[in-house]
Amino acid sequence: MNSLGEIMEQAEEWLSSCQNQWVEDLENLIRIPSISQPVDRSSKFPFGQECAKVLEKALDMARRMGFQTQCHEYYCGTAFLPGKDLTCKDLGIFVHLDVVPPGEGWTYPPFAAIREGDLIVGRGSRDNKGAAVAVLYAVKFLVENQIFLNHGIRIFFGCNEELGMADAEYYFKDHEAPLFSIVPDAPFPVCYGEKGVIELELKKSLNSKGQSILEFSGGVASNLIPESAMVRIKPEESFKFQEYRSGKGIEICQEKKTLRITSHGRAAHSAFPEGSENGILKLIRYLLKTDLLADNERELLSQIEALFGGCYGEELGISCEDSSTGRLTCVLTRMFMDQTEWRGTVNIRYPVTADGKAICGKLEKIFTDYGFTVAAIGDNPGYILDSSHPAIELLNRIACDRLGLTLEAYTARGGTYGRKIPAPAVGYGPSCPGPHPFGPGRGTGHLPDEAASICGLKQAAGIFAEALVALDTLLYKKEEEK
Repeated sequence: MNSLGEIMEQAEEWLSSCQNQWVEDLENLIRIPSISQPVDRSSKFPFGQECAKVLEKALDMARRMGFQTQCHEYYCGTAFLPGKDLTCKDLGIFVHLDVVPPGEGWTYPPFAAIREGDLIVGRGSRDNKGAAVAVLYAVKFLVENQIFLNHGIRIFFGCNEELGMADAEYYFKDHEAPLFSIVPDAPFPVCYGEKGVIELELKKSLNSKGQSILEFSGGVASNLIPESAMVRIKPEESFKFQEYRSGKGIEICQEKKTLRITSHGRAAHSAFPEGSENGILKLIRYLLKTDLLADNERELLSQIEALFGGCYGEELGISCEDSSTGRLTCVLTRMFMDQTEWRGTVNIRYPVTADGKAICGKLEKIFTDYGFTVAAIGDNPGYILDSSHPAIELLNRIACDRLGLTLEAYTARGGTYGRKIPAPAVGYGPSCPGPHPFGPGRGTGHLPDEAASICGLKQAAGIFAEALVALDTLLYKKEEEK
């Protein structure tokens, strides 16, 4: 056996022979609604019971395949396969099992793992449970075909990637980073850098006297541009319902003495606002055109629209960009309001060359001047790997050759474990660039009807198998040269 060119082809044949098993494994992971919760360090399950359950399931799968597994107090888990040279550091693979909330607009049940032709539909199928299964089976293929690497392979299963990455921070307090890691949470070919991420939680106390708005609610996750928002209003006695009609993404319903108005836009990952339509802003803009608001409500919503009406931070004076990671994005992703308090979440992705601390300082002053309380602010700096690193060229060539595409290594707007690993790491698959079969606004990670291709995962697993062998050879040779 086994030239590099043969490995992917043989891996795909092997994966076809055990397809029923690995597809069933993926479906079982998807059926666990492992929406990560804010970290509770006093609990046995710091990210909630569903995340603990999906971690146990993944570790059971790994043990069944012959990996040495460890649960790290339910913050995360690892599956380890020793290499031939026990003096070598490990190669790392970092995947996550937590998911964002399903949100609105699904055609299929989000946690039922429905098969639709070649697709498996369900929250987490692409982000990131499909990748978890693909890397496990890629390594299992190598073992069953007696392709043994010099380096050990350590797979990290995280439970808090979507909500702050406290799992990775916990792990690296006591564990050494691998020599080199791949993070299969990005499109092929190779992602060698990511923007920084700033998240703010804002509050503002309200005077309930004379207010019309009983409740305003929009957004389900800090990194998801919401498809919809809802407001309940108690109109004045002279209100005439017949003057208001549903249409153009606005639904109006009279409920006894209150009015319920719902907006419908287009959801998107907060890092990719292009083509989205923020349901919160759509509803605010509609309300500002009506006479339903009290003066103080109109003033507040006008302020929100003025501060967050765009997507690139111009309104806040923080817009910037660089040639490596592109343009800053700034999105209001959640907003809740009753008669006593307004709350909002702001998600910002900033270029790797920008100063995150300086941006935070500027934002705190701006929002304080506008009368908001900054309840929480977090800065998760980005990272960039030297684009001349030999592993980048190697992994890029393997992916492009096997996909039959000509693509360049790139930097990303989204955030992955790559930024938390204190050693070289790259994003590497399992998805391919291009439109999803379901069309715009559906099918990809964080969107309704998220779905993974069975053939695509099989192909990705083959690429992973070949890449691990090539990476092992490259890095072992360099270690010998030292």
